[in-house]
Amino acid sequence: MKGAGAKSARVLIVAGEASADRYGAELVRRLGALPGNGDLRFYGAGGDAMQAAGVELLCHVRELGHIGPKEALTGLRTYFRTFKLLLRASAAEPPRVAVLLDFPEFNLRLAKRMKRLGVPVVYYISPQIWAWRKGRIRTIRECVDRMLVILPFEEAYYRERGVEAEFVGHPLLEGSPGPDRPPAVAPDPERRTVALLPGSRRREVDHILPTLLLAGCELMKRMPVRFLVSVAPTVDAGQVERIVEKTLGGREGRSHFHMLTGSSRDIVAGADFAFVKSGTSTLEAALAGVPFLTMYKISRLSWLVGSLLIRGCTKGLVNLIAGERIVPELFQDQASPEALARVALQYLESPAESAAMRDRLRRVRQLLGAHRASERAAAAVNGFL
Repeated sequence: MKGAGAKSARVLIVAGEASADRYGAELVRRLGALPGNGDLRFYGAGGDAMQAAGVELLCHVRELGHIGPKEALTGLRTYFRTFKLLLRASAAEPPRVAVLLDFPEFNLRLAKRMKRLGVPVVYYISPQIWAWRKGRIRTIRECVDRMLVILPFEEAYYRERGVEAEFVGHPLLEGSPGPDRPPAVAPDPERRTVALLPGSRRREVDHILPTLLLAGCELMKRMPVRFLVSVAPTVDAGQVERIVEKTLGGREGRSHFHMLTGSSRDIVAGADFAFVKSGTSTLEAALAGVPFLTMYKISRLSWLVGSLLIRGCTKGLVNLIAGERIVPELFQDQASPEALARVALQYLESPAESAAMRDRLRRVRQLLGAHRASERAAAAVNGFL
């Protein structure tokens, strides 16, 4: 319950990558707009969107752009420094509530420490424990006061395991007109358009973008194509430029690869097909209603470790939500440039197959719930203030 000092209360909010930064920013805006919350103070870790929404950042997500066990080792110093900064700030003036978004390796540890400080924990955007490392449910049950989930099957999963959970809908649905969204660039009547979404973390881009660029070269051998390369706000554009130059160099067709820094969903909306890194980006492609494949590549060691932990033959979010494989999945060794190009051709050369995937993607959109995720999440967090 709110007391007399509620207006000056602090809220800790932590996001570790680009999509969570966007969701966190909207949550902050909705929470601050509720009656009596005009003077709430937000601090934590996030990106440009959260900072613009008024969050005092103790660490920017650009510093947390590591993936996999091998890659994460190189960032341990940053992780520990950020962890200590957040703990020190929270111990000096405990927040009314801690709002943790995804980023489980970091945030579940932080949840434990928040509980020791007597701070309620609201977890927004669940770790995918239904897919791997299911033993984390014990930590969640002990340290998370409310789990706010964004995938329709997650609420029952948590409730059956003794966790207070609420399905709030998916925040990607907010403010999006879906398949009718205007394209980021004007159509080219001379060429088909393929979007390349290599991820929002530096190391992801290092592993994935070269393969996508080479797949594009393979595709151009079969038809006239132009490529829209999405540059996430958490990735340095210079890094992408260097990868493009190193991979394509003086290859014929280099001029048909265009780097874009706008909304990845806007970029996909202007495409006939997309190569999409596995993760939240696949839902953005699904909501844009554009046929796509999902792929992933990482270091061999990280893939080996992950393969031992991940269960189930389907890894793509869209297919998990649909309960069937409607989007092609190519991971690690399967995701060769030649294989990616073959799958893209299958849809680019067949209007019937493309139309069939578009129809099935519309059903996924319906399953994701109403356009009120941030509003419902803000109401849940507000209950702890």
